[in-house]
Amino acid sequence: MSETPAGGGRPGLFASLKGMLATLLDIGRTRAELLVTEIEEEKYRIIALWSKAIGAAFMLGIGVILGVFSLAFAFWEQRVLVFGLFAAIFFVMALLLLASLKKQAAQPSKLFRASLAELEADMAQLRRRDGGSE
Repeated sequence: MSETPAGGGRPGLFASLKGMLATLLDIGRTRAELLVTEIEEEKYRIIALWSKAIGAAFMLGIGVILGVFSLAFAFWEQRVLVFGLFAAIFFVMALLLLASLKKQAAQPSKLFRASLAELEADMAQLRRRDGGSE
């Protein structure tokens, strides 16, 4: 009975602000969880890629060395030519790999694409709500 009409509006306003703040914090927490999940997935993907790349490079290197020495032994009289030819082939392959690496490094990363898309969707929803209330 002691509440006045002017005083009755305040608890509703504060409750509304408190609810809106709780909603904003919940949205922020959800987006942070999505971001952490994306970072973890990218970390595991990179670890798997590097492990496979290092293993493949090691096996390929051993195979190439054994192949070159086998050819050198097979053509012992022309061993200088065999080693020189393979040295030139390896230099050309290294240059091609460096060019490919440079091209790939220039491409933008796909990291955080889902998080950015969700934030953009949130912003679009907020803009629609702001436009509808005016």
